Amino acid sequence: MSRDDHLPPVSRRTFLEVTAGLFAASSRTAVRGDAGEGSVAIPNLKLKEFENPLCTLRLDSLTGNLCGITWKDPKLEIIQEPRLGENFRLRFPRPGYEANYFLSSQQVVSHIEQRLDGVTCHYDSLRNAREEINVKAAYHLRAVEGRLELSLEIENATELPLAEVFFGIIGGQNGLINRPDTQSLVPGLYSNRASGIFQGFAGSYGGGNLGIRYSAQGFLYSGFDMVMGWTEFYNPRAKIGLYYAYHDPEPRLAGIYYELRPFTKTAVVGDKWPTPADVPAGEPIGLTMGWLNFPYAKKGTSRFGPVALQVHHGDWHEGSALYRQWFDQHFQVRRPPTWLRKEMAWQSVIISNCEDEVLYRCKDWPKLAADARKYDVTTFEILGWNVGGIDRGYPQYTPDPRLGTHEEFRQALAEIRRLGVHPLLFANIQVADTATPLFQEKLNRFAVRGEWAPDYLLMGWGEGTISARLSLTHSNMTIVSPAHPEFRKFLVDQLVERVKDGGQGFQLDKAGITSLLDFNPDLPTSPDRSLPEGMLQAYADIIRKAREVDPEVAIASEMFWDRAFPFVDVSYARMNEIDMPTPALKYTFPEWTSTICAEAPGDFNVMNNGMRYGLVWAVQPRHYNDSMEEALTRPLSRYVQELIRIRSKYKDVLFFGRFRDTLGAEVKGGPDVRHSVFEGMDKPGKACVVVNFGNELETAEVTWPGGEGSPVEVLMPFQPDTVQTLPATIRLAPRTCAVIAQK
Repeated sequence: MSRDDHLPPVSRRTFLEVTAGLFAASSRTAVRGDAGEGSVAIPNLKLKEFENPLCTLRLDSLTGNLCGITWKDPKLEIIQEPRLGENFRLRFPRPGYEANYFLSSQQVVSHIEQRLDGVTCHYDSLRNAREEINVKAAYHLRAVEGRLELSLEIENATELPLAEVFFGIIGGQNGLINRPDTQSLVPGLYSNRASGIFQGFAGSYGGGNLGIRYSAQGFLYSGFDMVMGWTEFYNPRAKIGLYYAYHDPEPRLAGIYYELRPFTKTAVVGDKWPTPADVPAGEPIGLTMGWLNFPYAKKGTSRFGPVALQVHHGDWHEGSALYRQWFDQHFQVRRPPTWLRKEMAWQSVIISNCEDEVLYRCKDWPKLAADARKYDVTTFEILGWNVGGIDRGYPQYTPDPRLGTHEEFRQALAEIRRLGVHPLLFANIQVADTATPLFQEKLNRFAVRGEWAPDYLLMGWGEGTISARLSLTHSNMTIVSPAHPEFRKFLVDQLVERVKDGGQGFQLDKAGITSLLDFNPDLPTSPDRSLPEGMLQAYADIIRKAREVDPEVAIASEMFWDRAFPFVDVSYARMNEIDMPTPALKYTFPEWTSTICAEAPGDFNVMNNGMRYGLVWAVQPRHYNDSMEEALTRPLSRYVQELIRIRSKYKDVLFFGRFRDTLGAEVKGGPDVRHSVFEGMDKPGKACVVVNFGNELETAEVTWPGGEGSPVEVLMPFQPDTVQTLPATIRLAPRTCAVIAQK
């Protein structure tokens, strides 16, 4: 341990005396966690106000904690319980004491520097009840282009690693104007990860609420969890919203964390929040939120943020626009569509599975492609072509000799292309079969490892036997990091060879597994950057090297993290519910799309949702085992062909246009009727998609503002296209859809 690790020792008694007033005088006002990271409610605040163009900030003059924000336009008091105000929590673990937290609530601010655009709270050292360490902190609160930005700068003069940074904290919230009316959005792929924070806060057991006295839940900004770096609180009645976002463009693992104090109620009807009647007088009640980084930063200067906060009129749709405005300043999503982004439908077939069952040899593939082409589907996703079959043998991306010779592999791809069908090869980036000699002798050096031991994260999917499908005997994979240049080259070189063989693109599966810290000692970067940064590097290398062979190579991927959208043309996903809990991702990124998958012959409504949300129809006949010409699948194949016909007529609106959710049209129909709205991105145009998910004939009336009396075209599967004037009346058969397009 370096002599610079800490300043002269401070006794617990001296520490408490110096920071008198920082701790509550009784258990009713102290809010702490046994793990050491719980915030502290300050009972006797001495607040000082600081004005900036956007809001009035109220800071505790002793700690510097942000205890009040009054937004000026629109008018909103964001923090209702100032005693729960905070700035940051920092963790500097020591051997034998992991939970070595330093809380802003336990500091004495050295100086509060005021500027025209905000303030900076300076801390000359950090202390907790155990010690004082030679670490300086500067916490910035600035008004920038209509938003309040919160950022943190740390100067670490010790040898202690900065393992965890919880900052941009907004504590003491009780909703926007009226808590029961306040809704919340934490965007997943098609889900809202936390829809009822202000009514049914769902603090998670087993790591969420263990070790603390309050309730908490968190989400990682990554490929499979929270897929965009913004959240939204909004009150539809008051038509006001609060945008709260992670505006750090660096590719590293981040997260958002929510805490509700003093507790949540369980097994109740209705509201789970405590009320003043549930707690002793004076007990603070409120929500705390903040963003997380996990840098494991060494000695030196580290910067975090900014986190952005902005009050606005409207709801999450306005928050979406704010996020996209920031995103476009750092990342390029809009670009000319590749051949893959232009494809409206795929056929996906597993060639061989991981229990040695070979379904189709190379010589059979052109017939499969022709079966899809018959229904105007011109992308053929080929799965299980590699050594070992689907989900085994990775990352050996060479043709399996059981399927034919290497020359027969090339010939099959050439014949598929001759038929006018694009061969899309299924592969992965960061997974490896742990049973292979390749992994055991070479690739294990690149495996993602745990902090305490060289643990492997194991996963697998069996297909060919009952035992494997029950996860008893499937092959196991683990995660290897593409942050290692040697592994990345090994992967890229193989995929480039497959392009030389005739592959026109890749569907890179499981790529969204990025929410891990990697403690491999040979890692060339930090634990939090290994997978997020490594995956982006892999995408870039694959595209660059493959396009040296074929400039038209395109990438699909099972990745939903928005930072990957500059590389990925289509995300590989499925959505089997009638309604998306939130379409926020598609609304925010209308250029982006994903697959929606039909595995069974009766999946008509799944395909209807593809039209409703502007997604790619991925037909996977009989769970990937057959072609679209399979007898039971033919009715669905013909239906998809009709959907392709309809969408193709208005593709600039329905497929390359701007998804508007349900905004901009009014549809009257029965309870099983749903609709969506699209507008042209670069060209004028508008269309409304109406779906009858029910089992009975439905009638719907469609109109939109300013459109009364104007002509529209009505397009329905297996029906002649007709022209009506708005409002248009349509009759929808069960489990079918219609498009009403502006003429």
